[in-house]
Amino acid sequence: NTIHSLKVLERNTTSNMLVPFSQDFRVHGFDIYWDNLDPTELTFMFVNHQRKGGAISIFKHRLGAGYIEHVKTVKSPLLFSPNDVVATSRSTFYATNDLRHKSGILHKFEVLLGMPWGHIVYYGPEGITSKAYSGIAYPNGIARSPNGALIYVSASSEPSIYAFRPEYDGSLQLAGKTTFRGFVPDNISVDAATGELLVS
Repeated sequence: NTIHSLKVLERNTTSNMLVPFSQDFRVHGFDIYWDNLDPTELTFMFVNHQRKGGAISIFKHRLGAGYIEHVKTVKSPLLFSPNDVVATSRSTFYATNDLRHKSGILHKFEVLLGMPWGHIVYYGPEGITSKAYSGIAYPNGIARSPNGALIYVSASSEPSIYAFRPEYDGSLQLAGKTTFRGFVPDNISVDAATGELLVS
């Protein structure tokens, strides 16, 4: 698989050579992160629907290189139905987990009735995943304000946009909520200059 024109590679632990990525790579949502510590290096985070379960695969990319290099893949029982991801650093993130049930009658019940059984997962610097916020009906797109002070989440089955303040431990404190009529929010982008939300 490729992302646009970039080869997807990993480093062989024996030879230290870059080789084609060997894991399942079934991309859904993704985010790109960079900071002033090294503005020539980008971090890519992908929702990866692997055969053995949902995961977030993290890659790094040096501007000008023709590839992205696998850093690690994060798996957790809390990531059983990931939809979108937003990076908060080169190694930490929030991800939406849209449904509690992936199949069967309870899956249909959850989707048709818009049950608030989804949650947001936080992956912190200690390498531990936790529930940052629960009780959302189909949490879908997720984004971060330019200064990192707010996390935005679309709840497609409500339909609403939530605004959260991240706490020190990674949990999310509700800061605001907007509910729509006749519009179902999905993906969220944030204008880096104005902080305004662009919602599809």
